[in-house]
Amino acid sequence: MNIPFSSALRSILLLCMGMIAPVLCYSADWNNFIINYNKNLYGKGSQTWQINTYDESWIYFANQSGMLQYDGNSWSVFPLNNDSDVRSVLPSNTQKRIYVGGISEFGYFEPGENGHLIYVCLSDSLSEEERAIGNIWGIHEADNILYIQGDNRVIKYLNGKFTSIDAGCKIDCSDMVKGVLYVGTDNGVMVLIGNTFFPLRGADSLQTKRIRGVIPHTSGVIVVTAYDGLFHCDGDLCIPYKTGVEDFLTENEIFCVAASDDLIALGTVHKGIVVFNRLTREVKYFNENNGMQNNTVLSLAFDSSANLWAGLDNGIDYVCLSSPLTNLYTYPYSYGTGYDAALAGDHLFLATNRGLYYTKYPIALSANRPDILPVPHSSGQVWSLRKIGDQIFCMHDRGLFLIEGLSLKRVGQISGTWTCQLVTGTEDKMYVGVYDGLYLLQKKAGQWTVVHRVAGTSDSFRYFEQESAHVLWMSDQNRCMRIELDPTLSRVVKQTLYDAKDGFPSDKRIRINKIGSKVYFSTVEGIYEYNHYASRMERSEDISSRLNGAGPYYSIKEYNDHILGLNQREICISNLVTYKRGASTHILPLDMSAVELVRGAETLVPLSDSLVIIPNDNGFALARVLAQRQRKDYSKAVHIRNVFISYPKDSLIYTDNFRGEKLQSKVPYAQNAVRFEYGITSFTHGEEVSYQYRMDNGEWSDFTKSMVKEYSNLSEGEHTFQVKAVFADAMSATDSFTFRVLPPWYRTNIAYICYILLFAALMWYVYKWDDVRVKRKKQQAVVEKDKELQEREREFEKENARKERQIIQLEKDKLEHDLQYKSQEMANLMINFVRKNEILTEIKADLFKVMSAAKAGGGKDIRQLLLLVSNKIDSNIKSDDVLKRIEEQFDLVHNNLMKRLQERHPDLSLNERMMCAYIKMNLSSKEIAPLLNISVRGVETVRYRIRKKLLLEREDSLTDYLNSNF
Repeated sequence: MNIPFSSALRSILLLCMGMIAPVLCYSADWNNFIINYNKNLYGKGSQTWQINTYDESWIYFANQSGMLQYDGNSWSVFPLNNDSDVRSVLPSNTQKRIYVGGISEFGYFEPGENGHLIYVCLSDSLSEEERAIGNIWGIHEADNILYIQGDNRVIKYLNGKFTSIDAGCKIDCSDMVKGVLYVGTDNGVMVLIGNTFFPLRGADSLQTKRIRGVIPHTSGVIVVTAYDGLFHCDGDLCIPYKTGVEDFLTENEIFCVAASDDLIALGTVHKGIVVFNRLTREVKYFNENNGMQNNTVLSLAFDSSANLWAGLDNGIDYVCLSSPLTNLYTYPYSYGTGYDAALAGDHLFLATNRGLYYTKYPIALSANRPDILPVPHSSGQVWSLRKIGDQIFCMHDRGLFLIEGLSLKRVGQISGTWTCQLVTGTEDKMYVGVYDGLYLLQKKAGQWTVVHRVAGTSDSFRYFEQESAHVLWMSDQNRCMRIELDPTLSRVVKQTLYDAKDGFPSDKRIRINKIGSKVYFSTVEGIYEYNHYASRMERSEDISSRLNGAGPYYSIKEYNDHILGLNQREICISNLVTYKRGASTHILPLDMSAVELVRGAETLVPLSDSLVIIPNDNGFALARVLAQRQRKDYSKAVHIRNVFISYPKDSLIYTDNFRGEKLQSKVPYAQNAVRFEYGITSFTHGEEVSYQYRMDNGEWSDFTKSMVKEYSNLSEGEHTFQVKAVFADAMSATDSFTFRVLPPWYRTNIAYICYILLFAALMWYVYKWDDVRVKRKKQQAVVEKDKELQEREREFEKENARKERQIIQLEKDKLEHDLQYKSQEMANLMINFVRKNEILTEIKADLFKVMSAAKAGGGKDIRQLLLLVSNKIDSNIKSDDVLKRIEEQFDLVHNNLMKRLQERHPDLSLNERMMCAYIKMNLSSKEIAPLLNISVRGVETVRYRIRKKLLLEREDSLTDYLNSNF
């Protein structure tokens, strides 16, 4: 096969570049600080599968317990709908969303009205088959297209439409590089072009390797494999990319990768993290030996500060790569509390509370712990190390020792030594401060021997400096003394105490330092010096102005024409030669919480112009002084995290969110107790910060460390709460929150409308009342004039009423008389009718008797005549007009009862209607029988027929029916 010359030449160059082994050098820095976040802080989800950042203030983690959010101050957990592990997370700056993927589920989080994140599930809109995507290990975004990577396919999401693209093989990982989606599969690396996967050109050799990630490179990409290291692919060739740690990577299996500028971070299964610098070829190792919680690294991500987040199999770690502070060792592989250090040739000696240790310098860092060894027979408290000429003295609890090689040699029988220094103006005499006094030593024939104990010294000489060979200043932090010795330096001739009455701002925490030939005093309010003429202490404006303000400095040292000042929060370095009011002052913040200075033994040890050792409670830290002064941008560091209505119980109305949106909240007047929680975004937790706050542009409060402020009984209207964070370097950041306290119910718009209506009603009432009052006045005159007329009218009305009553009474009497007459007439008719019927009945009975006798005698003609008479009697009984008159009279007395009865029940016969009339008159059956010329049993029969025609039930009363309806 013929290969063009240019292509072949490029291939040879790439191969040569890839084969160049890194230059492994001893690092001037030590181990970067690692901040551990135990799983108990964020919901006990052990494994963290992916990490991503949003701006510089928000970190998001794909964790077993859900999506984790960390703002440098507090953790929050957000689970998915199906409660599965979150496998991937992608903060989108374009969509202002946080996309998440789990197991067969994906969606996004966005802030709600009060800032709290709300989950929107996107996978619910897919079909059941499309939703079975498995583990979603990656979510990527490019050109407004969202790519969701599952176990064997990728789903594209654009403008609300999903497109499923099958890879035809198992997908292990995916990465977006320069707008192109690379996927690592069990068949090598593939590239998604449009909606089709294509193998990566020239990468056939990777088909049998397990891919862990793809990262950008200056030309092409670097493919990371699990067991075979890194490969550089440029689209034509794929060659190994040498890091110099291939054996380490093969042995410990790469699991994840992250890249930032020239740094490549590789997370392994067995031995933590390897960070490789592509430019310098420098390698750093991070594992359990230097501070990590766990050696199995599942995810990595660089943040905007170039620091490294690591998601572990159990916990989360933060590697402070960009910090100028590094440490030598950490718990649990600790060698004790650091007190001092000294460099002698290629060995660095370390004074600790456990004894004296040494190590090679520069320190060779590897995946294992640094080689730090104890100096034989040095166990115990070592307070300090001092270099006198070319010799190093070890101040030990057991006495004074001289370091010779890698062993100790005791000097004299002094015990409990603090420090030592040459007597001013000599090379062979030395003062040694001990627990209870001061000794003078002299060098004779190359050997140091004790000359004598300085008489009159019984105090602790831990801190002392020489004004001259005969004049010493001594301090035990709570008092300061000027001591004058005799010419032989054998005894104290004068001792003067200096305290607050002599010019010091306080008697507490006074430390003595010497710059050049002059003694200075560090106090709680800055640097002071002694005025010989006034015999008083005065503020040293020269030194104070060279340092960062007038704060308390524990230690001030001179090194190579520089002043180094140390306090709790910073190292201040000032150039004595080029100093111009801060122009040559460098501030190095001690912004690592692990750097805790040893109280009473605060010191620093310069190794060079750019390296300073800081002994501390946790060992030794190394500070790198950068060539150019760099200051952190704290302008957006402070955030109001949460706002609560605290009465009658806590109710969250706002929580900080990655968008920074702050909708104006409304607080009911009856609940206007509001609590604000605020803090800075800090992932190192070492910044020295104080807070001030105010409401409605009032006066700023005093400085406080509290991060909570509560207000109550606020007036109605709009209020703005402001908080300001002030850092050690005098930089500050502010944040604010505006809210509105609603007016009380009696000052609402509805209440005002009611007030207007009530006022209008009152005005109308007043108007009506006044109108009535005027009318009453007008009517008063009429009333008086009408009184007589009214009296006359009343008398006339009384007379008319009396006459009307008489007329009514007369009419009533007449009606009663007419009624009585009619009733009497009806009664007479009925009596006559009854009597007539009785007589006719008797005659009929007698005729029946005659007929019976005639029948027996055989007189046929007689019988016919008698029968004719009987029939006439019956006809007379039934058709007598008296019944009609009775009926008419009854209607007249009883309001047309018979007529209404016939109209309502036309099927009733005359006898039946008469029967109803008799019942209406409350006559008994016995009284009714002769009136109807029937027997008593016949009366009951007629009653039955009437009830049947009236459709009455058995339990209904005929009498009640007639009385109630007629």
